[in-house]
Amino acid sequence: MEQQTKKIYPYLGVVTETKGPKQAGSFDTSSPWKSANTAFYWMNFEFPFYHGHTDWELFIVLNDSILHRINGEEHLISEGTACLIGPKHYHATFFPNRVKNQFQGVTFPVRAAYLEKLLGLYSPTLFDELASTSQPLYFTLSRILMEKYTNMLLEIQTYEGQSTPYTEQQCNIIFSDILLKFLEQRQENSSIPDVLKPLIQHLNNPLITAQQIKMAQAELPYSYPQLTRIFKKYMHCTITQYVNRSKLQYAQELLTRTDMSLTEITSELNFESTSHFHNLFKKHFNMTPTEYRKLTSLTSNGNNE
Repeated sequence: MEQQTKKIYPYLGVVTETKGPKQAGSFDTSSPWKSANTAFYWMNFEFPFYHGHTDWELFIVLNDSILHRINGEEHLISEGTACLIGPKHYHATFFPNRVKNQFQGVTFPVRAAYLEKLLGLYSPTLFDELASTSQPLYFTLSRILMEKYTNMLLEIQTYEGQSTPYTEQQCNIIFSDILLKFLEQRQENSSIPDVLKPLIQHLNNPLITAQQIKMAQAELPYSYPQLTRIFKKYMHCTITQYVNRSKLQYAQELLTRTDMSLTEITSELNFESTSHFHNLFKKHFNMTPTEYRKLTSLTSNGNNE
């Protein structure tokens, strides 16, 4: 017999929790394409049923935010956050304060055997390592990448959701690409103490504001001088340098892939001023943003000829 208890969560209010076996979904029960290795479906709704998976799931927040409760802990996750969910993860999603917002997301069901095959290309033990962890496997994606993947998924939809060799191949390509981003960030964070990882996750967002940085720092059990010493020990740079590097890398994408003005990019990335952005970019890349845009434009046009 399952026993039910009530527990109060800050965002969710009173939630009925079930002790005992929880519902476990598989690829065949959640995927619209039964013969594929990966699939996808859009999410603009909460899924407040605490459940697990026998296969795997990749969940990405495309817009706004949603409350993710995973293994009993609450995480308010926002645009660009992705989570790889395995057999040791029980989770549910809720709109904060139970108020519907502009949330949009996408979910990729993935067969366990297929994920094991992909991870085996990098390490023979990596799949078992990830499958045995109960820690949330969060990582981040840039807005440019999310737009790229969204456009690819919309193209797949022109096939009316039917499972064809083309749609299966495209889904596999997208998932493999996103998985590589997860592995790259995981490798970067492998030697970082667990207490610093939530801060790193915040700082990886190139749209972060100065106020948000202060709030993220305040959540750690260190004074500011202690935090700066520990951060530099493991990250080999200051917090400001790390944030600026993330912002400038994203600025490269905006300069290459969009026609946003320097003023618009400055505002988008929350730099102090256009001159501040200009000087940082030139110092980091040894050329101005305008020069970089012209150079990448010439290279792109040359490759297309």
